[in-house]
Amino acid sequence: MSWSSAAAQADQPVTTGEPDNVVEPDQTDDAAGDDAAVRDQAPPADQTQPTDQAPPAGSAEPSEAVSAPEAPASDTAPSAPQAPSAPQAPSAPQAPTEAHVRVDARLLEAALLNLRKRIAAIPLVFEISGSAEVKAERTKLLSQIDDYLLPRVRQSAAPVLVALVGSTGAGKSTLVNSIVGAHVSMTGVRRPTTNSPVLACHPDDIDWFAENNFLPTLPRVRQEGLARPGRDGLLVLAASEGMPRGIALLDTPDIDSVVKAHHEFAYQFLDASDLWLFMTSASRYADGPVWEILQHARDRKASLGVVLSRIPQTYRGELADHFNAMLDANGIAAENRFVILETPLIDGMLPPDAYQPIRDWLADTATRSDRRVAVLSQTMSGVLDTFKSRVPAMAAHVEAQVVLRAELQRTAEAAYERAFAEANAGLKNGTLLTGEVLARWQDCMVGGDLRPRRGGKPAKPTKKGKRARRGPSHNAALEGALRSAIESFILSIADRAAEHVDGSWRGDPAGSELLEDAAADRARGEYAKQIFESAFGTGGAEPSEASQLTAFSRSSPDLPLRAARAVGAWQEHLVRLAEADLRPGAKRISFDDESLGLVVLVAMLGEDAPGADAPATEDRGASIYTEPRRLLASVFGTGMRAGILAKARADLIHRVRLLLDEELLRFVEVIESAGPCEDVAAIRLYQAEYSLEAVR
Repeated sequence: MSWSSAAAQADQPVTTGEPDNVVEPDQTDDAAGDDAAVRDQAPPADQTQPTDQAPPAGSAEPSEAVSAPEAPASDTAPSAPQAPSAPQAPSAPQAPTEAHVRVDARLLEAALLNLRKRIAAIPLVFEISGSAEVKAERTKLLSQIDDYLLPRVRQSAAPVLVALVGSTGAGKSTLVNSIVGAHVSMTGVRRPTTNSPVLACHPDDIDWFAENNFLPTLPRVRQEGLARPGRDGLLVLAASEGMPRGIALLDTPDIDSVVKAHHEFAYQFLDASDLWLFMTSASRYADGPVWEILQHARDRKASLGVVLSRIPQTYRGELADHFNAMLDANGIAAENRFVILETPLIDGMLPPDAYQPIRDWLADTATRSDRRVAVLSQTMSGVLDTFKSRVPAMAAHVEAQVVLRAELQRTAEAAYERAFAEANAGLKNGTLLTGEVLARWQDCMVGGDLRPRRGGKPAKPTKKGKRARRGPSHNAALEGALRSAIESFILSIADRAAEHVDGSWRGDPAGSELLEDAAADRARGEYAKQIFESAFGTGGAEPSEASQLTAFSRSSPDLPLRAARAVGAWQEHLVRLAEADLRPGAKRISFDDESLGLVVLVAMLGEDAPGADAPATEDRGASIYTEPRRLLASVFGTGMRAGILAKARADLIHRVRLLLDEELLRFVEVIESAGPCEDVAAIRLYQAEYSLEAVR
């Protein structure tokens, strides 16, 4: 690989790699009309070139070289007398070149718009491994589509944009000013010097860049007069007659700037450019940021030129050869490599013989249609080729998001399903008929308060006077104990389910972040509520109460109240069932309403307890498991007793199910608060990329 320098002739041939595809310009005769994709093979390159042109020299791949016609005099600045031509590497035998393929721009635009829509709509709601990288990749993909691909497809005849990027102090702004022939970009010893990107172009091309076709979200201003320091993030448009028509040169901030925004701008501008001109100095060409950007260009397969500047004359060959070897070792296929020696500036600009080869190369790119097509096609194809791996990788991440969402929901549903199964078993295996409930039952048995009576009339109190009215009756005490036992049981299983879901979710970083965000939102809501209540004198929750409201490791703070209401409503329903359907008219002996509800409840809670169906004996006596069933059978018979217990159980289990479903809803709302996560989002992304490849 040879290097062009100040000693090289201005009309030195330029080489370029042939791209795969080229988008038809809007100005062509056959651009309008045909709606189907056009894939006509262009004639081979060796048939389109004049036969009397000399073969290219200095090319790494002569088979891909095309000769450069002489640039028009109107687009070329006056130059000093040229030095003798530098020796060039011998050319290898010519190999067949790959013909361009014409692509329907309208179909390509439609495919890009569809892909953009799918990328913008992907759900990235959970912070799983790689989420930050995928979010950055989504931003980059959208930027490349909006800033480069769509504008270039819509206006393929627009000026070629060359991004000049490189190291701090490499002399990028000086090179721009020299090529333009005017001070359009700030220079100086301060680093970084270029705060705002400066775009230099011919006055005939300024409207294209001023109309927000290029980087539409970036604010811009036209430069008036001499270059002045600009504001970061503001694109400065500089029109000059010294620039060749059909090409624009963008002076970007340094890639190794201490200002992080400058580094990000540099990459953004590169992704929006047709041709990259990388510039580094003899003292910085081995730095890490230099090779990061060059490897980025390699991965993008972008059209690339390289400038090595500020080389001492004594070490020109040694430094150029070393940099050239590093480029080749890293697979950087830069066909155009230039050298600028350390030389005194003339009025802040390089001598003409130092920058003229670069200017002629730019003018050649703008004026030669084959060269222009090669540059645009190579860069566009390079960008689109990266989509083949980048879009599926993003779709795989979306699939992981969907899987995580389903897993979180399954975990919560399984925990509350187990809680419901535990409730179903605990409400009939006799575990609740112990402790206080058993003591109060025995009080009722001793006092005979629950025995059936003739006509269902309640028993008369055996005591009179004030002592008879002290405290609740045995039935009321038993009812309170039963209600408290059922409510506490419901709360305990709901707490265990919430604790299990909270622990399982916190085992995953995404689930933990979901819970933290939801707790923070609830804390903010409770704080606002407390402020409101304190302002209007209604009081607020205590600090411990407020912290409980935001905790997901326990059941809802209002669950005790809801459980009490549910159990109370169920007991009232039992009484109504007894009054309407459960009293057999044929029997003259039955329970009063209060006793019937208590006996049914105790019988139901011990229905599956060990020994519940065993008959009572003199040595064992009547137990809390057998006596309620015997009392019910004595009044209603065994068959009707089973029906009473089945209806009572079904109603209570239904109410418990509703309570647990409401508790589960807390976690479902946490998942949904993260955002929508459609199952088909990844499939749509795969399909959009496939459609794009089909159009190409």
